[in-house]
Amino acid sequence: MNDIRTRQDLGARLRDHRQRAGLTQRQLADLTTVSVRAIRNLEQGKVLSPRLDTVRLLADGLRLGPAQRETLLDAVRRRPGTADHSGESGCGPMPWLARGRLIGRDAEVAALTDLLAQPGGRLVSVVGIGGVGKSHLAAEAVRRAAADGTRVLWRGRGEEIPVDELAERVPGEKTVLVLDDAEPTGNAGRLGALMSAHPRLRILVTACSPCGVSGEQVLRLAPLPVPAPGAESDPELLAQVPSVRLLCEHIRAGNPLFRLDESDAAVVAELCRCLDGLPRALEFAGRWTLVRALAELLAEVKRSPFGLTAPPMSAEPARDLMVRLRRTLGRLSPAGVSFLATVARDHRSWSVAEAATAVGTSGADAAVIVFTLVTYGLVRPESPGGEEPRFSVLNHVRHLYAEARREPRRWGAAVMHRIGPEGRVRTVAVGES
Repeated sequence: MNDIRTRQDLGARLRDHRQRAGLTQRQLADLTTVSVRAIRNLEQGKVLSPRLDTVRLLADGLRLGPAQRETLLDAVRRRPGTADHSGESGCGPMPWLARGRLIGRDAEVAALTDLLAQPGGRLVSVVGIGGVGKSHLAAEAVRRAAADGTRVLWRGRGEEIPVDELAERVPGEKTVLVLDDAEPTGNAGRLGALMSAHPRLRILVTACSPCGVSGEQVLRLAPLPVPAPGAESDPELLAQVPSVRLLCEHIRAGNPLFRLDESDAAVVAELCRCLDGLPRALEFAGRWTLVRALAELLAEVKRSPFGLTAPPMSAEPARDLMVRLRRTLGRLSPAGVSFLATVARDHRSWSVAEAATAVGTSGADAAVIVFTLVTYGLVRPESPGGEEPRFSVLNHVRHLYAEARREPRRWGAAVMHRIGPEGRVRTVAVGES
């Protein structure tokens, strides 16, 4: 079949569906994460080898029915050289296509997309505490990359790096290898060798801490902002806080009629604070509202922020936030554990100088430790720019340290350092009681 005619057929169908939906190219781009330029080139028939993945995203954004969707995709399949990369992840459909809308992360998505596009951004690590949404952020970034023609290979924790697939690439093709929930230590040499062997390869890692590879670009992912004290007095403004938006989104998934008002504002605001704005914890809370009252959930979360488990029939297996938090704490030095144990005793915010005085160390040493704690996501920056930086310990961390003081033997079996009743630390072997 004439290639030009097929390109024109695809472009005409796509433009017709978009105009019937009453969407501009910009509006369709915002709905699908496909760039305006890519949509324009497709409609004008300028794309020589359109990707099925890209057109699938556009079909989703246009909300096409089954027949219309297949007709549009068939126009792509009839193109010579068109490949279907939907199974490249090694686990069926590309995992980032199955994820829901990303809320409250516009700045982070833009920053990660920019890092991946920079000439020096060949290794980018998204780091943060478990449940903060690193995988979802990575998924959104690579969706944009795939939509513009970049090949994406996705590997989860424990899966082998696809060396053979990396070797079987189209000349000139750009590739992003995503290592999701990776173990940050022990991979530095292997990652360096991969980048040397494949000059057009970019690697995106999600992990609890940086990999420590020369040239690594690090994006620290903090929990979503939580409501300020008193924010519940204005439900309309409260609904704009990112953590509140996400929680309400999950509540409406089970109860489409839910609307945040004065009767729920205080409970919703406190739930977001107690759960630290962690997307995974907010998801669990929102989904449980199908059978449990908000006030009941808040009472349970106040007893323990780890009390909410994954609801039944979850699409993904539950990842124990406590296990992941302990894994991150186990990476701290004894000085870092002792420092955190001290500042975790109080819910109030503190400056580096105040923490140094409380711990009994120098300001320079305290700054190094706080830098590490913020990078790992154990501590949240509080003050806006221009003021003396202030920080607070996540509620999950404070709760775990309180538990460690109550049950030091259980704590000693979980991490590398023992925290005694007075917050003092001594090094022990893993599993020592």
